[in-house]
Amino acid sequence: MTELQEKIFEIMKVFDRVCRENALCYYMLGGTMLGAVRHKGFIPWDDDADFGLPRSDYERLLTLSEEKIPTGYRLRHFSREEGVPYAFMRLEDENTTCIEARRSGSGYTGGVYIDIFPLDADSNFYLLRAVRELHIKFVKKLLYAHIAEEGKVKNPLKRIVMKKITEKTEQEELVRRLDAMVSKYDGNGKKPQWGEARFSNYLGHWGRKESIPRRVFDGEIRQRGYDAFDWRRGERVAAPAEGRSMEYEFEGSLFFGPIDSAAYLTALYGADYMLPPEEEMREGHPAVIELEQPYCLENRENGEE
Repeated sequence: MTELQEKIFEIMKVFDRVCRENALCYYMLGGTMLGAVRHKGFIPWDDDADFGLPRSDYERLLTLSEEKIPTGYRLRHFSREEGVPYAFMRLEDENTTCIEARRSGSGYTGGVYIDIFPLDADSNFYLLRAVRELHIKFVKKLLYAHIAEEGKVKNPLKRIVMKKITEKTEQEELVRRLDAMVSKYDGNGKKPQWGEARFSNYLGHWGRKESIPRRVFDGEIRQRGYDAFDWRRGERVAAPAEGRSMEYEFEGSLFFGPIDSAAYLTALYGADYMLPPEEEMREGHPAVIELEQPYCLENRENGEE
């Protein structure tokens, strides 16, 4: 592991402990899940970690008292503090500093982190999901106009358009709007969901590719047992009777992930997900990282309270 990955791994273990102690269901997502299956740990060039919780568990995590989060770590979310420029949650190491290029225009500073996404219900109709994704993408673009790295956009026309957007919209309102959009179908007074249950993460990287049948995650089909043949391991994988997810080895520790990992990873990366991409396709997230500098000191040095 790189030094950054070691820090991220420590945050992952804290997150896992908090979830287990408070009976919260979670899943590794995206490249983190791919790393667990393909590398039994981090993808060598990866520099972040993604997790998701079903909306009910996600909301419970949000309401945990500070005493239940170990000292030195902090849950960041727009509902808990002002100025958070994204609609999902993060668990950050307060003794580090991470300034992301893609959000540097917002002035937001935090620590090295893991991303924590809500897994929401979704429409069972493909056309509605496609329209929904376009709508969410549009709002994300509006938000990007507020938080983009200064000087990143070279096209003069785009800069003019982005300036107009920032004059007509507010960052905080766009973040709240995104949260309301992704939680549109919840079965509790909002739009009803018909047909096959789904878990969706439109706030993630893959858009509607991350709208996946719930049984892939928790193994349930109308309260009956579920199993799937994992052709890569040559064995049938059954849902654990005592839980809603399955443990996978990751850097020598165990973390939870979707029960049908083959179906999940194929949906995101295609059937050849076990093959690493070409070297020129291995990208990280540009950022200023200080592994020994608490971000609260960074803020004070910049004149913030």
